[in-house]
Amino acid sequence: MRILYLKYGPQSGVAEAVVSRLGAAGHDVRVFDPVEGFLYKRRLGSLKVPNLAIEPVLATAAAMARFRRNWKPWYVHTRWAFDRLTARCHRAVQTERPDVVLQSGVLFAPGRDRRTRYFLYCDHTRALNEAYPPLPGLEPPIPFEEAWRRREADVYLGAEAIFTMSDHVKRSLMVHYGMDPALVTVVGAGPNVAPPSGVAQERSEGVFLFVGHPFAPKGGPEALAAFAAVRAQHPRAELWMVGGQQPPRAPQGVQLLGRLPPADVARCYGRASAFVLPTLREAFGLAFLEAMSFGLPCIGTDVEAIPEIVVNGETGLLVPPRDPAALHRAMLALLESPARARAMGEAGRARASERFGWDRAVRRMLDIIEARVAPEPSRRAS
Repeated sequence: MRILYLKYGPQSGVAEAVVSRLGAAGHDVRVFDPVEGFLYKRRLGSLKVPNLAIEPVLATAAAMARFRRNWKPWYVHTRWAFDRLTARCHRAVQTERPDVVLQSGVLFAPGRDRRTRYFLYCDHTRALNEAYPPLPGLEPPIPFEEAWRRREADVYLGAEAIFTMSDHVKRSLMVHYGMDPALVTVVGAGPNVAPPSGVAQERSEGVFLFVGHPFAPKGGPEALAAFAAVRAQHPRAELWMVGGQQPPRAPQGVQLLGRLPPADVARCYGRASAFVLPTLREAFGLAFLEAMSFGLPCIGTDVEAIPEIVVNGETGLLVPPRDPAALHRAMLALLESPARARAMGEAGRARASERFGWDRAVRRMLDIIEARVAPEPSRRAS
């Protein structure tokens, strides 16, 4: 079967994970990113410079008119951008002539007509983002726009089926968009950093690991505040922080490691004794799956899909967002009960293996796609 995979940006490794498994299953997979070349900046060697092509210039103007000073985070969330990205996808569909389209998210439609048979893979909806409470220091939620929501709803309603990472998103599709639950299947996701086979892990007791970008939305300031209280009681405790946009100086006991390649992130997972990510907003939470696959007990926040991943009291501990005191207590609970922490870590490893994983997620997608879409005989022979 020829599959055209429509994506946008790097997507934290999701696109690569899905495409590789579609190919491993014997399908001819083509990838198209309509956002590539559409952004307001382009790379010139190691530098980023303004993209003066006509589409990015007009998209920038539309975003500035709609979102004012918040135009950068919501650059592709205008009606104009939606329609131009859809036109790009339409041309890609005409060129590739796929048997089926698999599209990630709904920043655009897969084409301008209803002849394209397509499936969606979603980790969030615009309605969920619109419902975010405003938080100081964070980007505001996307403002409601009826014309955008109509476009988004039309894409959902025209799909052969929709795959979601979480029940949280499935509920949104049903409540906010009127989707038939029979057409929405929760397939989950998988870790993008996994333990290397045959390599023994040497744990460093008393080490908490934070992996998150951007720093503030992932709860970095709250993690630092909570750890300072932990460190006052346990002077040998450490906090390793991986990710971008970190503060310029590391407090006592904190290692600000910045962005690391996957192999180095894996080494951090393998050496830490607990994982902490007090994120304020989280479409899904792939980092929790990564930590669980390494056998780490997880401390997270009780927001969005995280309670579907981390079982409070069983594979880790959940706390309210922006509550350093509760986070401090959770970190102390794991630090002062190492046997319990190890048991939670092993329970998390088993849960990640039994319920999640990219092989399982993509196989569930393909079971539905292959049942609904049979390639044309001429296409099979080519």
